[in-house]
Amino acid sequence: MSDTFSTARLGRYRASCAGDEHKAASAYVNNMLLAGAMTPMLRVLEIALRNGIHRRMSARYQRPDWWEALAGDPAFARQTNEVTRAKDKLHRRGEIGTPDKIVAELACGFWSSLFNGVYTTVVRKDLRLVFPRCPKALRKRQAVSSALNQMRDLRNRVFHHEPLIWLTPDLPDWHAKGTEVIGWIDPQLVLWLARFDPLPATWATCRPR
Repeated sequence: MSDTFSTARLGRYRASCAGDEHKAASAYVNNMLLAGAMTPMLRVLEIALRNGIHRRMSARYQRPDWWEALAGDPAFARQTNEVTRAKDKLHRRGEIGTPDKIVAELACGFWSSLFNGVYTTVVRKDLRLVFPRCPKALRKRQAVSSALNQMRDLRNRVFHHEPLIWLTPDLPDWHAKGTEVIGWIDPQLVLWLARFDPLPATWATCRPR
């Protein structure tokens, strides 16, 4: 494996397995399986979040390209730049930049960062309505922002192939937090996800011993 994967990438696995190459390789495989098992929850959360925000903001500004209504607002400058990059990517691929395609092209960070404090004056109360089933005690921008930023960090770890099996708290706790946020948007999505969610079974077989 060392001929294919960098020493830095495998170092954590070797160190955690006391230098045993066989155990390190097994841990690396388990980590890949766990990363794959986390993907359905993360995908469902990302799609539900972006579509919920898009619907809410489209209704507020009465236009599907609602970001254009905010393009001149200095507080929205970073998001405007991300929209421009999304349009450029679509153009390079020869695709028309329709609102739906732009929404799909925008990165997860675009959506989660809308709940950061800097955008409070831009989005006001509108985006809290994306989470109609969020408990009243948590129905605050800070609480929602914290949960979404945690999920964004987890998503980056998963898709950047970072070690997951030694995370603290462990993966089931991260998974539970993501599922909780999905439930804030639509509890039915949680039930639907449970039908095919591989994380519980994968954790049972791949968790560190």
